[in-house]
Amino acid sequence: MEMNKILVGFDGSPSSKKALDYAKYLSSKLNSSITVLTVIRLPDFSSSRDEVDEEIIEAGKRIFPMHREIVELGKKENITINTVIIHGHPVEKIIDYAQENEFDLIIIGTRGLGGFKKLVIGSVAQKVVSYSKVPVMVVKE
Repeated sequence: MEMNKILVGFDGSPSSKKALDYAKYLSSKLNSSITVLTVIRLPDFSSSRDEVDEEIIEAGKRIFPMHREIVELGKKENITINTVIIHGHPVEKIIDYAQENEFDLIIIGTRGLGGFKKLVIGSVAQKVVSYSKVPVMVVKE
């Protein structure tokens, strides 16, 4: 079984950082590429499009520096790491992105950031495991 492409669900939480560490370890052993995916969950209901746009801008301000740091770390460790930011429902987006882009493995942490719920990953781990057709590795804190 080849494992050329690994997708990491990432929200900046300690759990997602640990998931990234596992991905880097596997990548170094299997010569796989890593894509770090952050899903910005938008409010279910919003009074205006401006409010939604503001949510995306604020989330981007937190996420872009983390992604930049991850890419630089990958370069230092000679690991190919790409980053992607999308918005929507985290479970659906992670599963769809993994399938559409033919990933071999999804790695996610068990818990997301408590105060960072709009960048959800941890609480959705169970659903990703349940519904994904791509194999999933869940990393405990």
